[in-house]
Amino acid sequence: MKIEGRGTDLSVKRRPLAETVREQISSIILNGELKPGDKLNEMEIAGRLEVSRGPVREAARQLEEMGLLETHAFRGSYVKKFSQREVADIYSLREILESTAALEAVRLATPSDLNAIEVAMRDTETAALSNSRSRMMESDAAFHTALCRAGKNDRITETFKRLATELRLVHLMMSPNPEQLRAAALDHAAILRALRSRNAQHVVDALRSHITGERDVVLQYLAPHGSNTGSSVSPRGVDGPQETRFTGKIIISRHSAKDYPLLARMNRELADDEGHRNPMTVAQMEERFRHFVNKEGWSVDLFKVGDEIVGYATHRRDNDPTNPNRQCVFLKQFYIVRHYRRDNFGKAAFDALAAARFQEGERVVLEVIENNPGGRVFWMRVGFTPYSSMLEYIHQ
Repeated sequence: MKIEGRGTDLSVKRRPLAETVREQISSIILNGELKPGDKLNEMEIAGRLEVSRGPVREAARQLEEMGLLETHAFRGSYVKKFSQREVADIYSLREILESTAALEAVRLATPSDLNAIEVAMRDTETAALSNSRSRMMESDAAFHTALCRAGKNDRITETFKRLATELRLVHLMMSPNPEQLRAAALDHAAILRALRSRNAQHVVDALRSHITGERDVVLQYLAPHGSNTGSSVSPRGVDGPQETRFTGKIIISRHSAKDYPLLARMNRELADDEGHRNPMTVAQMEERFRHFVNKEGWSVDLFKVGDEIVGYATHRRDNDPTNPNRQCVFLKQFYIVRHYRRDNFGKAAFDALAAARFQEGERVVLEVIENNPGGRVFWMRVGFTPYSSMLEYIHQ
């Protein structure tokens, strides 16, 4: 791939050349060739596009402003990777923007606006039927951008278009299955039907259901527990796809001393996935596991599929703080390895743990940190209900 303009007057051509390079790099990222967290190799990109490294650096700076790249001192530029907290914030802003635009669109949308939304909706249906993730991301952004335009507020539309770039990066962090793609297309149809009927409440309800459902799928995918609903983006109706469920057998097995090195590594991944501030090394976590078991009386159970260890949980019985005459189970850690976070595996693992270790009618309590919004979604869908909030203050 060659980009024209090399060797010309830089004072005249540099900015257009940098913009062209920016578009090419953006395409490479949004097509999934570079994944969130991957480093941008300036020399390789410059050679591929047959330009000097100057325009590549300028393009990288612009892409950082757009939210596609993040730069680390002495390390270079990387494709932006979002935490659970950042994803939750993106979807909160998206809900505000689109709900406001949709309410205005009920009043102001023209036949031309509705036609543009329908064209984008048909594209999402085609993408879903062909199981094309890249086409789905493009048509999904086009659908929601057309919806914002129908609200006749240019600031909302432009803000959403910038947000849509970040949303595409978020979608690249996961691998939606065909059922989720079809469910999203069905949601689009429900939103358009409500908009054509000019029913403001139905439009907002359908839109919020779609956005929060998609948010929950992404958060649970990024969470250390994984998804417990494979099709939570589906409309609430009989025509939606059925839930995808893990159908294999999960074996609950007590840990042994030889498992501590693996448990420590999983524990480090658990803390990283939760966005926890824990600075401990793997070696320190291994020693802490030994202390948990030998000094504090925690039980550690492994989740196995065949011979493969795919997660673990730590728990113990102690006095119930709400009733001094009984005990309850404290669930301290619950982790599923990343490639098993799908098809309700997290829910299946918890059900297997409960059947093997907990007594009927027994109270089980746990903490979910604020930096792990996906964990809150997961546990509430498992059946837990909010009881209290733990707040933190660090005295300086």
